[in-house]
Amino acid sequence: MITKLDKRGKTGEIIVTLFEFCNLSCKFCNQDHNSLEGVKTIVEKINTVKEVILKTPKEEYSVHFMGGEVFADVLPLHVYTDYQYVCHELNAWSVEQNINLEICFTSNMVFNNTDDLDHLLLISNPTLITSFDPAARFNSDTFEIFKRNVKKYKDHIKSVNIIMTKPTINKFMKGNVEFFDYLYDHFDVYFDYYTPEKNMAMFIPNDVLLRDFMLYMLEHYPKALPFADYTSKIKKQMSCMDTVTIMPNNTYGNCTILLKDFKNVTTTKQDMEQEWFKQYSCLTCPHFQYCSMGCFLSNHMQSFRTQEACWLSEVYDVVHADTSTR
Repeated sequence: MITKLDKRGKTGEIIVTLFEFCNLSCKFCNQDHNSLEGVKTIVEKINTVKEVILKTPKEEYSVHFMGGEVFADVLPLHVYTDYQYVCHELNAWSVEQNINLEICFTSNMVFNNTDDLDHLLLISNPTLITSFDPAARFNSDTFEIFKRNVKKYKDHIKSVNIIMTKPTINKFMKGNVEFFDYLYDHFDVYFDYYTPEKNMAMFIPNDVLLRDFMLYMLEHYPKALPFADYTSKIKKQMSCMDTVTIMPNNTYGNCTILLKDFKNVTTTKQDMEQEWFKQYSCLTCPHFQYCSMGCFLSNHMQSFRTQEACWLSEVYDVVHADTSTR
């Protein structure tokens, strides 16, 4: 019998927010884009990453370095030297410890200085991840820069992440999202849950909207993740994994929003997880073993839940209506 313990990932994911300074100002983002905290202390994250890995043993690890914007043109050039040093030290340490380690840099791909990134890729060979938001990010100039850089670095980009905000969902469901077909054809595209922040009234989708969007994507873009995995009955871990986030000040924990003292929440991630399991009777659900679940924090918000029924169970009911175990 599958248990809650089986729902936890075997790959350790560590998100390292080096700093929050960013060249864009996405309204759904919880960061202070003018803050330079962390820019001068990038190399200090090496020991923190090692500490997290040793405290949370897994079969392998994926370390994601992000900002803010890690490749912003106005950042001091020493950051690239620091990035190279961090990659070298962590890779060497992982070999000594016999740990399978992947290093990624997450970027919005809106920058003009490509020479230093080219050098970083040549010397350190990290993987790149980018994000895409068709509703609340680009102006005409930044969109052109994004498209140019995505095409330039397409052989280095591992995946494209899209946050499921209410405006983004509505834009997709109206059809004809510019440049998305290129992203869909060339990369793994992963739709991630929106995590509440101060503008959540504008951006948080409710359960029914998420359900309808997932069914729409399964029909129109069946390779998009995580929806493509919904068609399989093979055991899956929770989408809200035990990811460890390291903040610019070197503190760390399991949820970025909770680490930032989000004023709307007075509970813990563990309590919200229990709340989810109880509300939706997960342990007796026929879809439990392959259900990826959602964002426990979003579910905790009163504006999210509009019905008693589990919206994810309704998605799986449709997907598996005429299927046998795959």
